[in-house]
Amino acid sequence: MRKIYLLCFLFLLNGLSAQKKDKLYPITIYEKVWSEKNSETRLKLIKSIWLEDSTFEDPSASVKGITAFNNVINEFYKKNPDVVLTSGSKVIKDNYVTWEWKITDSKSNVIMTGRDFARLNGKGQVSKIIGFWDKEVSVSEADNLKKLESDNFNVVAQYFECLFKTKDFIKMSTLIEDGAVYNQAEGLPYGGTYKGFSEWTKMFTKSAEFSSFEIEKEPVYFSDASKNEVIIYFTIKSTAKKSGKSISMPISEHFDLKNGKIVAIRAFYFDTKQFAEFLKSRK
Repeated sequence: MRKIYLLCFLFLLNGLSAQKKDKLYPITIYEKVWSEKNSETRLKLIKSIWLEDSTFEDPSASVKGITAFNNVINEFYKKNPDVVLTSGSKVIKDNYVTWEWKITDSKSNVIMTGRDFARLNGKGQVSKIIGFWDKEVSVSEADNLKKLESDNFNVVAQYFECLFKTKDFIKMSTLIEDGAVYNQAEGLPYGGTYKGFSEWTKMFTKSAEFSSFEIEKEPVYFSDASKNEVIIYFTIKSTAKKSGKSISMPISEHFDLKNGKIVAIRAFYFDTKQFAEFLKSRK
């Protein structure tokens, strides 16, 4: 009987390992894409994991589609022809993967480090990549960063609770630094840059004129404690006030924090154009 239990346990472990490998396959190809300097060869690799509605965003670019993504890498190698890219271990949560990477020159000098967040579509393809550029973090800081990460998660979780569940804007105001900046996509009816919590509340009020929101999938949390950053991925169900239609939309939000308070938020929508058209639609 013990042997049967052992065999079942090993079978389960093998199954979990296979699932993990399947999810990592598009990330493995994605890393090969960035290491391939020949544009035509690279384009073939991109097509195997990238769709025309897949998006790539980092501080230098925001693009959608196969050719546009390939052009981003072409421009990168025009400016940095001899660099080498390496990456660290992957963290997988549901269909999300995050990992750190490093770029060095021909003499192994570090040029840049960073972190990428990937959303997969469950079919061996990448739906979205968001890249952030970081500074290197020494090992001696690990314990402090772990505590900072926990504290930052707690602040963001309270903000999320106040905004979508309790509607407690008084408590929310205690989480926001004076002069904090909120960037909403320009294509939305309430898009733009809002500075200070009083402006944030105006933006929240305006958004409520177009739609009601409820959480369809709770957020997944990632962080870069070295820069006081937290990323959350979640799905909302939105019902338009004008048309009565509903839509489910995956969203990611990038939080910057300082001294336990939120100093900036930037929201990313799975399809900003589609969401904007939905909000403006009529019966």
